[in-house]
Amino acid sequence: MSKPAALLLRYSPAPGDVAALERVAAEAVARYPGKFERVDANRALDGAHLYLYFWSGDPFIAGDEPTAGLASLSRRLVPEVTPEIFLLTPVLDLPGVSHGQTAHFHYVVETDVRPEVARDLNGWYEQEHLPGLAAVPGNIRARRLVAANADGSQRSFACYDLVTSAIKQDPAWLAVRATDWSSRVRPHFQNTRRVMCERLFAIEPGKGAS
Repeated sequence: MSKPAALLLRYSPAPGDVAALERVAAEAVARYPGKFERVDANRALDGAHLYLYFWSGDPFIAGDEPTAGLASLSRRLVPEVTPEIFLLTPVLDLPGVSHGQTAHFHYVVETDVRPEVARDLNGWYEQEHLPGLAAVPGNIRARRLVAANADGSQRSFACYDLVTSAIKQDPAWLAVRATDWSSRVRPHFQNTRRVMCERLFAIEPGKGAS
């Protein structure tokens, strides 16, 4: 079984106090030393959502303590918005063709995946869609993670670290989205969110904020 990759706090709407979010990140890193490899915050361009990721490969994050601890920190420091918290498990992680550049944007496609369509959708992401989008100039990293839903389905998070938000209008990006396989699986998406975000900050323990 894959190790957990991240705890995600998703705020809807995005809190206005970015400094408070940075305190949540900094206090979490201090409370759980060595457990988080990176923390980054990404705010939707329309302000509807904010994604605060605590990235880790440590099985510790699958326990109740870090989830409760992050929820407590958020309640204390960002009381105006209660986030949903997801434990994300990695499915696929690909370096983009622009790997090594600075990510100024983060694009997320969330959808629920019913068990009866999971095999086809997983194959599409792994064999065609993520590799195709990772090859578009301006894509730094493409990865897919999943969280368990209470009804036994999965919540899929396809995440892309990007140099520019304009990549979605690139003909190469549009061509990847326009395949026959894409047309077959996309109608099975449920409760879908497509969110383009600006990166607010990233913290790597030992390196500080950027």
